[in-house]
Amino acid sequence: MNYSEMRDNEIIRAYRNGDLDAIDFLIRKYTPLIHKCKSNRFAKGYSDDDFVQEGYIGLMSAINKYDEDAKASFFTYAKICIDNSMNNLIKKSLDNKNHILNNSASLDDEIELPEDIKTDPARIVLSKLINEDKLEEVGKTLSKGESEVYNLLRKGYTTPEIADILEKDYKAVDNAIQRIKSKARRIN
Repeated sequence: MNYSEMRDNEIIRAYRNGDLDAIDFLIRKYTPLIHKCKSNRFAKGYSDDDFVQEGYIGLMSAINKYDEDAKASFFTYAKICIDNSMNNLIKKSLDNKNHILNNSASLDDEIELPEDIKTDPARIVLSKLINEDKLEEVGKTLSKGESEVYNLLRKGYTTPEIADILEKDYKAVDNAIQRIKSKARRIN
């Protein structure tokens, strides 16, 4: 089929009838719109690629939900869906649920660390969060299990090694490390 000679609603109808080439055409056709919509958007913790991905999600939603009997053209409906999807990403970045993620220490920052710390990302983050004078204060806020993990981290063990030593699941140790980091942030 020659999709370039067809109207968008006809292409959507072809896709809904099983023509997968039709959706490929629509995605290629509306990719410039997605890039235009993302051009002036920013959300802390998200890249331009995240906005493009949200744009494609919005476009797919538009393709799947577009009502041919609606008064709006598909272009208008698709633009609204793409904008809404990207705006939801911005809202998500501002939501307090993501506050810890948005304000966490970056593992990419250049810092000088002893060689034994450079091997485990959890230790890198903890070393950034906790100054020597705060070690005792952080230790007082931890549960028994968190204290065990914290003490082993301070001794130089990696997360997998701690899981083996404590005979705990890797994820349980990682969760304890996340709680330790959160408590350390509150103290700092």
